[in-house]
Amino acid sequence: MDVTTPAPGDLADHLTALRRGWFVLACAALLGLIAAGVVTTLLPHRYRATTAVLVLPTGAQDVNATGGRTKESINLDTEAQLVKSTAVAERARTLLHVTTPPAQLAEAVDVSVPPNSTVLQIAYSATDPAAARVGSHAFATAYLANRSDSAQAATNATVRALREQANRVNAELRSTTGKLANAEPNSSAHALLDAQRRNLTGQLGTLGNRINDATTTAASAGRIITDAATPTRPTSPSVPVNLAAGLLVGLLAGAAAALAAARFGRRVRSAANLTRRTGVPVLADLPTGPAADRSFGRLRNELSAGDGGPAVLAVVGAGGTGAAVASRLAAAFARAGQDTVLVAAAGGGLPAVPDRPGLTDVLAGTVGLPTALHPVDGRPGLAVLPADGTTGALPIPAVGAVLDRLREQRTTVLLATPDAADGPETQALAALADAAILAVPRRTARYAVVRDAAEHLHRVGTTLLGAVLTAPGDTAADDSTGTGAAGSDVERSDSSGTHRAPDEVAEDGAEAAPVGSSARA
Repeated sequence: MDVTTPAPGDLADHLTALRRGWFVLACAALLGLIAAGVVTTLLPHRYRATTAVLVLPTGAQDVNATGGRTKESINLDTEAQLVKSTAVAERARTLLHVTTPPAQLAEAVDVSVPPNSTVLQIAYSATDPAAARVGSHAFATAYLANRSDSAQAATNATVRALREQANRVNAELRSTTGKLANAEPNSSAHALLDAQRRNLTGQLGTLGNRINDATTTAASAGRIITDAATPTRPTSPSVPVNLAAGLLVGLLAGAAAALAAARFGRRVRSAANLTRRTGVPVLADLPTGPAADRSFGRLRNELSAGDGGPAVLAVVGAGGTGAAVASRLAAAFARAGQDTVLVAAAGGGLPAVPDRPGLTDVLAGTVGLPTALHPVDGRPGLAVLPADGTTGALPIPAVGAVLDRLREQRTTVLLATPDAADGPETQALAALADAAILAVPRRTARYAVVRDAAEHLHRVGTTLLGAVLTAPGDTAADDSTGTGAAGSDVERSDSSGTHRAPDEVAEDGAEAAPVGSSARA
């Protein structure tokens, strides 16, 4: 079996799969929206309140934020971390009169810093609007109290150190003063001790001033400039965000399902997947409507290229009858001026032509082959040899003899066989042809059936040219082929060119010879 290596799917194939799976995408998107709405409804609403705190330096008063034009800086990143510290959370728990662990309270706090400012925005989230406002205010108050206590502790430590240093200087001053009283006036020792006394006196005065400044200057840690207000709307869950997320997740899930169905589904969806999963090249992917005629014309040109193409071409159905494809392809050959015979080796499938006489009558020898060939009005060069609606296995050697006679008389013979899954008769009939194509209906045929049909044709030595992918439901012969012009009461012509009515067919039995030793009535 001569097949080409299947090409991997490209973006166009994926887009085609998504377009064909639009219903799955729409359902998945709708389910995503519904799920997002349900989740939004079930999730507890959380409210957020914010308190703005102006952070003041606890030391010198000429300081400002980092990046300002003053001498020192306040590291607000550090202060923001202190707001969420255990010590502040413990104070806030006391103010809130709750038993919640401090770490859990701190998780509800979010601190932000506006650019180029010394303001902390302390936000607190809770399931109750009043609890959010009280929590934000409590953490702001606790932070300021903790900062004030830390500043006061630092001041007290500084005062203690200054007083200890002042006591040492004062003791040394008393010792120096005693030595100065015992020294000889105008002596070098007296002058040195006097200089030391003046120096120690100056140091003691400086230390006194520093102690006085530390004990009298009130350190301000900061103040609340905008107290928290009771929020009127919840901040979470966000309905637009959740709905957008649900829609996106639904679309992604739907796209994944559509692509998975196109790639791993059991039914044939596209030409690319048919080639990839079965190894059978696609000769034509037939559209619906008038555009199908142009596709059959191009397929005819491809089959006739080179040495003129096969004299007998079997059209084997894979998941559906191939009569429709064989009928329209025969009409395409006839339009090109080629003498064409459409042989229906399966019962039915060609309702636009008379059932009798047909193939079984020729095989039985009751009529001659020219009489059983029904010309199609409006299609010069096209004749149909129907199967006359009988059931049962056809005598394969006798059918082969009929095909050999048609090879000698006609340029092109189209053999419409039963479906490949109907039995071994299809395989035997296809072995009589020079080549075969598979008629694969989209969304009806299965990949396994196509693989089996290709394998069965390969085992009997039939050259498989490829597959023709048809539109869903395209299982009957189309009137555009011209076969609709031939009805059950149409006149037929024999080999002499004389037209006969249907009731005159029985007279052919006397002049027709059986085809093959195993022909049946």
